[in-house]
Amino acid sequence: MKFELKDYKLKKAIDYYKKTPIFFIFNVANTNSKNWIKVEQDFYDQQLKHYKIYNTLLIRLTEKSIFQKMNLIINSSTCFIYFKNDTSELNLHKLIKLNPLISCIGLKLNHKLYSVSQLSKVSTLNHTQNIKIFNKLLKKIIKFPYYKLNK
Repeated sequence: MKFELKDYKLKKAIDYYKKTPIFFIFNVANTNSKNWIKVEQDFYDQQLKHYKIYNTLLIRLTEKSIFQKMNLIINSSTCFIYFKNDTSELNLHKLIKLNPLISCIGLKLNHKLYSVSQLSKVSTLNHTQNIKIFNKLLKKIIKFPYYKLNK
């Protein structure tokens, strides 16, 4: 059996994709080595890890998956960014605008891919906080028909 580097990298990317439940997808265009070092320093300061994957490999990874439409927005190397520890409480909007050299494409959470426009309406990724907000919203909606509407 003949092993090639491309096959190894593809297998590694598939394993990473399956094992990591949440990660951000960033487009890494127009970065040279000096700029990339600054970006990696920002990752380290925010306690984030990254996995850089190149264009052709990511297209091969997504061509037979439910994320086929993501191929349209892939036009350079891509970086998957994830938290070092699960207890990391980082502002979602701050993470999307982490560095001006890289741009956020989306978020993979529980086998679903969310775009940046969908993430703009969410303030945090903490599940309990989101459930509390949803509960408050339901209480307001239930009480709404009982309010008197004045002109």
